[in-house]
Amino acid sequence: MLQGQSKTIAEMLVKALSERNTISINEYSARLVNIRDRIEELLWVLNEKGKPSNFLLEVYTINMRGKKEVSLTVGQILEKLKIGELTMNDLQADVSDKVRKAALHSKRLKSDYKIT
Repeated sequence: MLQGQSKTIAEMLVKALSERNTISINEYSARLVNIRDRIEELLWVLNEKGKPSNFLLEVYTINMRGKKEVSLTVGQILEKLKIGELTMNDLQADVSDKVRKAALHSKRLKSDYKIT
């Protein structure tokens, strides 16, 4: 729906540009900006709703003890934390926040699908 509206407004904007009608140009430009903002907001919402299932696949570069920087997924980081190869102190603040969220999310998923 928004794409159809933006196409129509863009066509009207082209016509206004060819006629050099500044009032119409400003009006149609403002409408297009509004539609673009709504589309971006909707895409952001859709991405955020889809994100929790992808937490474990996000990749971060961390400094391992005695090693150079290593790129690991959040799932791999959780495994290394479980076996003691990493501690939460080894992670940057933003990475540790993501790891905590992923751990809570995976814990919730396990409890939701637990067969009793």
